[in-house]
Amino acid sequence: MKEIHVRFSHSGETITVQLEELRKAAENFLEAYGSPSYTGDAFAELVKRNTEGSTAQAASGDAFAVLLSSLEIGEEEFFREIIRQLETANHQNTRDITVKGAVMPKRFLLAILEVIVPGDNLVSVSSVEQYEKLTNVEVPENERGELQEVIDTYPVRLSKHVIRQSRISRDVAYQFMPFVQELDDTGLKNTWVGQFHKGLLEQMYQNRPIFVLHMTCPVYCRFCFRKHKETRNLPTPTEEDVLEALEYIKKSPRIKEIVLTGGEPLMNKKTLTCAVEGLQKIPHIQTIRIASRCVSYYPQLFYLNDSFWLNYIIDRNREMQKDDKRIEIATHFIHPDEISHYSLEIISKLVKNGVGVYTQTPYLKDCNDHGTELTQLYRELRGAGSEIHYIYIPCSPIQGNNIYWTPISSGVWTAAYLRAHLSDRAMPILCTATKIGKIDWNTSGWAVERHQDDPDYIWIRTPYTEEYYKQFAPDVTIKNARKNTEGTLDSDFMADIGDEKLFLGNLDEAAASLEPFSEINLSHIQQEIMKDQRNRQEVIPSGLSCLHRIHRTRVEVEIDAPQACLEEALDYIRRERLISDVVLAAEINPLDYLDALAAFAEALYEVPHVNSLRLRAFQFTYAPEQFTDAVISRIAGLNKLSPSMPLRLELETQFIHSSEFNDVHRRIIKQFLASGVTVYNNILLLAGVNDSPGEMMNICYACRQIGIELFQLYTAGIPVQERWNRERPIDASAVIVIATHLRRNQSGREVPLYVVRTPVGDADFNLNAHIVASRDESVDMRLDSYSLDYFTEMQEGFSWPAEVCGEIDGHPVVHVPGLTAASNEKFFIQKPAGKS
Repeated sequence: MKEIHVRFSHSGETITVQLEELRKAAENFLEAYGSPSYTGDAFAELVKRNTEGSTAQAASGDAFAVLLSSLEIGEEEFFREIIRQLETANHQNTRDITVKGAVMPKRFLLAILEVIVPGDNLVSVSSVEQYEKLTNVEVPENERGELQEVIDTYPVRLSKHVIRQSRISRDVAYQFMPFVQELDDTGLKNTWVGQFHKGLLEQMYQNRPIFVLHMTCPVYCRFCFRKHKETRNLPTPTEEDVLEALEYIKKSPRIKEIVLTGGEPLMNKKTLTCAVEGLQKIPHIQTIRIASRCVSYYPQLFYLNDSFWLNYIIDRNREMQKDDKRIEIATHFIHPDEISHYSLEIISKLVKNGVGVYTQTPYLKDCNDHGTELTQLYRELRGAGSEIHYIYIPCSPIQGNNIYWTPISSGVWTAAYLRAHLSDRAMPILCTATKIGKIDWNTSGWAVERHQDDPDYIWIRTPYTEEYYKQFAPDVTIKNARKNTEGTLDSDFMADIGDEKLFLGNLDEAAASLEPFSEINLSHIQQEIMKDQRNRQEVIPSGLSCLHRIHRTRVEVEIDAPQACLEEALDYIRRERLISDVVLAAEINPLDYLDALAAFAEALYEVPHVNSLRLRAFQFTYAPEQFTDAVISRIAGLNKLSPSMPLRLELETQFIHSSEFNDVHRRIIKQFLASGVTVYNNILLLAGVNDSPGEMMNICYACRQIGIELFQLYTAGIPVQERWNRERPIDASAVIVIATHLRRNQSGREVPLYVVRTPVGDADFNLNAHIVASRDESVDMRLDSYSLDYFTEMQEGFSWPAEVCGEIDGHPVVHVPGLTAASNEKFFIQKPAGKS
């Protein structure tokens, strides 16, 4: 049997691998994952064959042979060339690995590295010498002493999976490998108040505590807010500790959700299963959220012991759904190099079996702070089935991790970039965890001013009050906070603002709704909504009557159009490789066109750059009886979640009032979720209908309770909304009040994105859609996400539509009716921040 010797030049290690094992690894990977959507267009072209002059995907099992043929290289020479480059590869050497001039994707190389560096075990690193051998690096002599001090101070633990990824990705290694700058003690040991403790429970919110079930992790992130030994070295919780915490939860009916975390909760089978099964029996617990980063950095844990954790989570969730309860998985991904086929398989399998998965992302300097990395990351995770939840800015200001810190302005700029370059359904909430709770930037919280006594700190307005905490923590003392003019608390926060224009000051008393609620108003709006479900806005003209380009990444197609036009629409989508999302809609009822929907989906399965198909059907809200078992089955059967060539199917609906929800919706949602189909809701802010905090809280809670993914709250710009609010404009401060109440009183998963629809695309209210002028019935808004150059990249010769009334610093200014800043002009009308 042919052997190849591998000698890693930096570590000095020599191993022998079998050529046959390398071949099998390459063949298996390419057969399952050699698609353009997973390995990239250029590499995917190499694993295609020419058949009678046309290009077709290589037949199952021979993709590797086609690759060798395309490169005109023999099998042994191919592997020897890759190994020659891997022998010197490490995260300090970031050159691409190429064969005959063709770049080998890191994901393909990972499959080969699994043969060369085998194993799924965890390694605790205790010395510089051990670190060098594991990572194939050579630490300079003048850094060895300091690096050993780092390892002694901040424990280093790595999974073999991370070790392999780090050999070929600086951006993975940057998160987990020790570095001498960790000895810089600038920063804090704890970044939050931390006094709301009850045994294993850490509670900062009325309705959801953190339940700490394990104190260690399989891999230690260098930027972690639990970085210091005093948290990592606490005793491992016992089942008795869990049972004691469960007793507290039983006596606390305000608690609706629990976050099971650590450390890594999946590392302790006894405590996690005890907690899940105990919480399942508590009537007022609706959702159990398991926070695990293993999906990215130790995916093998899900497959150990005959896939125990995958099967347990799926089976237990199925049991809980009978009582209208659910399990969700919260995970962290930071950079696209972390994505492996294992990770995507785990996400897809969970979602296809009814378990929700959502992603949160710490924002790290020189890793994912340019926008392009997060655009790719979120696009791929969303295709596999994950919801995108938070970006945490800036990185937690813990001692030993200041190389990761960015100014606040960097995160604000990145949010603007994502809004322009990413699918709306993949947009995260820009969030900061202050010492006393989370805020959503420029809606439920904002930078008020620089701290007068310490230039390293700023004051952040939060939505929380002392009275709020007294309700569930009567003995608490709020430190490092002050009451503001609105009566909520400002929290001091260690951060660099980066741009002085981000200091917004204080909000005056907010204006109340002037339009009382009435059933007649609600009925009128509902009838207007159902007259036409299409959105015929067109930002980039497509030249087709049935296809509307409403964003760089998104088109809307009228599924009730003639077949010839639908074929033209498909051709347009195939050509335009920036498109990732296709929304299908009909004037009256899209359920009348299920045959056309199925045919369209079948055609899109072969379009690698499209990974989401969305059906807008307001019948779900107003005529749910039309969703028969046969209709649900047919729609769900089109859903294709997978790491390779995914086409995720979603249903878009629109609830605008809490009275619209009923038990029929709950039944339908259960059936859709069981097949991995997400139903998401857009809310329109409407005067006299839902513009009070109480009613908006009811809508968001109802969505969460029955399993609808809460998405966007349109503050202005939807045609029905414009017509209604033009005569009764919404005061912009009402959006702040609603956001404040939702963040304070609801689960974080019940907080929407606050969005403005404009003639040149959606933007985020008060974050990158900034009011620059206000009148009694309308405002002008500058859109920081867009520029003329942005649009001319998509269409040569593009010019602003008539609705654009000017430019400020190269960004369009648009007229937005139905919104006013009359009560707080000083707060809202400030020059917006640019990139710093």
